[in-house]
Amino acid sequence: MSNDLIKEEQKEPVVYKAKIEEKKSISFVWILPLIVLGILGWIAYESYMKKGTNITVVFKSAEGLKENVTPLEYKGLQLGKVTKISMHEDLKSVKVNILVNNDVARYVASEGSDFWIKKPTVSLTKVSGLNTLISGYKIELSPKFKTQEEYAKGAYKSYFEGLDSQPNDEFDDNGYYISLIANDKSNIEVGTPIFYNKFQIGEITAKEFVFEKVYFTAYIYDKFNYLVNKSSKFVINEALKVKYGASGLNIELGSLYSALVGGVTVVTPNKDEQKISKDEVCLLYGKEDDLKNKEYFNISFSDVNGIEENTPIIFKGIEIGKILEVNLNKNILNTKAFVYEEYKYLLTNKTKFFVEEPTISFDGVKNLGNIVKGNFISLEYKKGDFSNNFIAINKKDLNKISSSVKVELLSENLNSISEKSKVYYKNIEIGRVESYVLTPDLKNVKITIFIDDKYKDLINDHNLFYDMSSKLVEMKSLNLNVNYSGIEPLLNGAIGLIAEKRSDEKLTKKEFKLYSSFKDVERLKRFYNSGFTIEADFDNSFEIKQDMAIVYKNQEIGFVKDIKFDDKKSKVNLFIYSPYKKYITDKSRFFKQGIVNFKASLSGVIFEVDNFSSLIDGSIHLDNSSTTTLSKYQIFASEDEMNKAINSVTIVFDDVEGLQENFSQLTYKGVNVGKVKKISLNEKQKVEVQALIYDDYSSFAKEGTVYYLKKPRISLQEIANAGSTVMAVNIGVIKSESLNRQTKFVGLETQPSVEKSQFGTVFKVEDLTASSVNVDAPVYYKNVQIGKVSKIDLSEDGSKVVVDCLIYDKYTKLIRKNSEFYDISGFEMKFSIFSGSKIESNTFTSLLKGGLVVVTPYEYGEIANPKDKFTLVKTLREDWKSISPSIK
Repeated sequence: MSNDLIKEEQKEPVVYKAKIEEKKSISFVWILPLIVLGILGWIAYESYMKKGTNITVVFKSAEGLKENVTPLEYKGLQLGKVTKISMHEDLKSVKVNILVNNDVARYVASEGSDFWIKKPTVSLTKVSGLNTLISGYKIELSPKFKTQEEYAKGAYKSYFEGLDSQPNDEFDDNGYYISLIANDKSNIEVGTPIFYNKFQIGEITAKEFVFEKVYFTAYIYDKFNYLVNKSSKFVINEALKVKYGASGLNIELGSLYSALVGGVTVVTPNKDEQKISKDEVCLLYGKEDDLKNKEYFNISFSDVNGIEENTPIIFKGIEIGKILEVNLNKNILNTKAFVYEEYKYLLTNKTKFFVEEPTISFDGVKNLGNIVKGNFISLEYKKGDFSNNFIAINKKDLNKISSSVKVELLSENLNSISEKSKVYYKNIEIGRVESYVLTPDLKNVKITIFIDDKYKDLINDHNLFYDMSSKLVEMKSLNLNVNYSGIEPLLNGAIGLIAEKRSDEKLTKKEFKLYSSFKDVERLKRFYNSGFTIEADFDNSFEIKQDMAIVYKNQEIGFVKDIKFDDKKSKVNLFIYSPYKKYITDKSRFFKQGIVNFKASLSGVIFEVDNFSSLIDGSIHLDNSSTTTLSKYQIFASEDEMNKAINSVTIVFDDVEGLQENFSQLTYKGVNVGKVKKISLNEKQKVEVQALIYDDYSSFAKEGTVYYLKKPRISLQEIANAGSTVMAVNIGVIKSESLNRQTKFVGLETQPSVEKSQFGTVFKVEDLTASSVNVDAPVYYKNVQIGKVSKIDLSEDGSKVVVDCLIYDKYTKLIRKNSEFYDISGFEMKFSIFSGSKIESNTFTSLLKGGLVVVTPYEYGEIANPKDKFTLVKTLREDWKSISPSIK
């Protein structure tokens, strides 16, 4: 090492001074940890607060509930959520754990809380809770406490029993709620409507089963509160009513709506009664019959079958009561029954009860209801003192009691007479056969009959009795005798009576002879009758025989005494009984009535036999309807021939396809007033129709009378004059007000357009294009049909469609010059995802057939006349129902 270096190292060291700076009190490094610590603390606080309070609610079923999904709500506000669902210890219910938000825990976990499951309600009358179809069921809170003070006093509670349905506490405090209890099984559910006069005024809001009784809560809408009070009665609607009566089985369907929905009807006899308080419970009756006051009584039966509970009691075809209880005591059937209060007067000590049974014969079926349901009980009423205990009698014994006249008949042969045989007078039952025995000498049969008390004045010494059923056909010396009076007498036997009511003569004869046929007594009766003879002509185109009956208004007034034959025109002497002399005038005419009268139509077939004596030969009928004086009496071949002589008109048509002689009818207002007698071609190749007018000939043979063909119309919308498609085409008639007589007319192919007809007044409604309205479519005013569409045609220039609206006379004052006609044909459908679908149609008729609605404004003008024209409006104004002017 050099000396220089050593010297250098030995030099004094260099000392540096430190730089002095001022030190801060808090370092910035500690700020970040503090922020992180604050955030963690806030998260911990939030987590604690949101953890909430756990409560347990026990429900009968967990249907629709889901863990961590189903919310707890109160009036749409979510208060918590279901966290766990498990089986309850009793194995009959489920425990639902709900985590309640801490901020509302004091209100939820309280002894004043109730819980129930809210489910969706979808019915024909109501849709509620629809959002639960997507989100699932919800648990709703129903708090009993309403103020902070009540919650402060209430105790904490975490275990609850869930309710089956919405509690009454959920209802509006100011609402009109009524408690009902059902007295019978019912299908009433929540949402069932409540009606007053078929108008909904409320609904069932709750249903609960308590102590084997069904309780309902009914809510009455505020504006209808006045209709329900303490006098009100609540009854379940009967959608299908089945009644059994003397007329048979009667099934009545109230409406399709009530059949599907059901409902409760309110009957309020006194509108001034006080309202029903909340603590009152009203009875819900099962049927209308339960509302009626009843009088209870007892009936005992012996030797009878077919009596059971609910057997009806029927008097003169009206059900007046029923059998309630049936008890058998040895051979006696004891029953408890009732009649409605208004029929209490029938319960007297002289009233007789008996059982009605079904009767089947060729004449028809009596008491059809018995065949379907069983026998019913009827009664014979007589004034007397009130009684509530009765012993029923056999109906056959009743006949003996009601029959006051006993008559004995002697006959050579019993023939078809039996104990079932009846006694008839002019085909009306007046009595019955009681018994029959051989006379002591064994040569004759003695028959005992009873005549009902109300016909006793018919019985005197001049009576003639004959067997109505002994021989159907008998031929002696080529003389055919037919003894026909119906199937019933033929099978069961019957006795006929010929008599005149003679109150001044008494019955002194002990026995009467029973003649073998009506023809025997008819000849005997004619032999004893006094009278006079008149002469009449007939043209030999038909046959008249001696002894033929002369009939006037279904009463025999004489007979054909003898005939003077001539090859051109024969004469006949008619013997008229003295009491009927006044009916023979210078306007009298006669015609031969056929053996049978056969009429057929779509309504059925009528087969009539004139009477006993005319079954083979026919009879001569007297007619006094003519206003024309005749120089001599004449007998026509038929009633039509007689009327055609003076009561016919001629109608000329271009074509009469479907028109048939003797079958096509002349119709006026739906009534047959005549018929077509002859159809032929004239020299101009037109079709001439000769038509016979039955009655009131002068009113149809007037100048201006319109005759038109009523051809059938068949389409999807309607069927009109359908009979013409099977039977003959008819001719319609429109009367004229003219006083001038006319007998020949020009017929029209269709019904004409007229301003005035026998039905009403025609108003013309114009439209640019044809609508769905058809002929005969209804015209409404406030949903009441006031007329119909009579014709649809083009205007003369073809620019418009003209609809003729026939308005009935009683409604013409409603049509004013500023009235509007709206088209309501078909239906209107509105669809919305949120509000649902809506289909509107005024009536089923307007849906198929079309229709119009007339709306007359409050400021209505003068009464319209047929010359006024209206324009058809396609869309019905929405407020049409509310427009209701008072039109005078």
